[in-house]
Amino acid sequence: MYRILLKETKAETLLPPCSSKFFGMPDVCVRFKTPSTTVAVVNGKNIDRLDFARFREQLQLPRDSKLDSMVFDRLIMHELLWQYTQKLGLYASDERVTTALRANFTDPATGKYNHDSLKNYMHNFHLSFPKLENMVMRDIAINDFNSLVMTGVAVSKSDAKEEYICQNSKIQIRYAFLSKQDLMKRYAGRTLVTDEEIAAEMKNNPGELKDPATDKNRIKEKLANKKITSIEEELIGKINAIASAGGSFADAAALLQGSGGISDVFTPGSPLKEQGGRGGTLAPIENSKIFRETCMNLAIGASSGPIHTPGGIYIFTPTMKQINYKEPSEADLKTLAGEMHRDRANSIMNNILVRFNEESKIIKNLNIDQ
Repeated sequence: MYRILLKETKAETLLPPCSSKFFGMPDVCVRFKTPSTTVAVVNGKNIDRLDFARFREQLQLPRDSKLDSMVFDRLIMHELLWQYTQKLGLYASDERVTTALRANFTDPATGKYNHDSLKNYMHNFHLSFPKLENMVMRDIAINDFNSLVMTGVAVSKSDAKEEYICQNSKIQIRYAFLSKQDLMKRYAGRTLVTDEEIAAEMKNNPGELKDPATDKNRIKEKLANKKITSIEEELIGKINAIASAGGSFADAAALLQGSGGISDVFTPGSPLKEQGGRGGTLAPIENSKIFRETCMNLAIGASSGPIHTPGGIYIFTPTMKQINYKEPSEADLKTLAGEMHRDRANSIMNNILVRFNEESKIIKNLNIDQ
């Protein structure tokens, strides 16, 4: 491929050094004089200091210690994504790589390719032609993968309308919470485990016997937890009955007998926080299916169903709802659908990288400025 480019080049016009149309070549070339030492190893693939420096230039970011760590992590993610595309069998043909290289070193004003500009770029960045080919092949493959992810993401008109309503609505909720610790204290009498119960469990379930020194305490704890679970289920059933009948939050909260609070005003889909930030986020409520599916439709003052978490039981009710059902314009829908499409694709990509990262072996040397 390199011989083909050499053969067809007459170098009649001079391109601005390192002009970029495809894979993020920088506008300013820098001659790196530092020795090439390894700054990271990703699944056995070395990344050296020049790789890092080139990547930073491609992002057109200045040398800054505060930014370097972010750039370094992005470089490692980029390498992981390249390795993932190889795993999927995504490769760029020689023809596509040649076309991309010619496009990057062709003057848009004259349409003429300049080989001297290519040589200057390789010289300034200490690149062999095979290394440059590999960089272009990598970026084509990653772009292809991005396109595949984007193509697989769909955003319907109804999705965009629902998001528009959410973004233009405001809600505030009141909640009540009974911690598991308080539940155990309240029902301490009902959770007592007798020696007779322990003996019966040991007799009826001999498989539980593992260590004479610990068996009794372990079985006692197991039986106590079983009783607590039964009490929780009983309480959850009663609150569900109130919620299903359209009962009030006040009645459900009186049954729960927990602590309470009120949230900040929020738009559906945004983080749910306690009013004034006193208790931080209300993630157990926000992350629940009950909250996501019922919050906008629940009547003010009506009780939600119980949200059962490892830490305890929550219920909530809206205290203020301003739901904007105004029909959005086609332009607004188109813009919003585009944003949702990008967000969903990025979420898929991030999830892929997180999983691949967890399966990878990565060694970092953050002292990248030595």
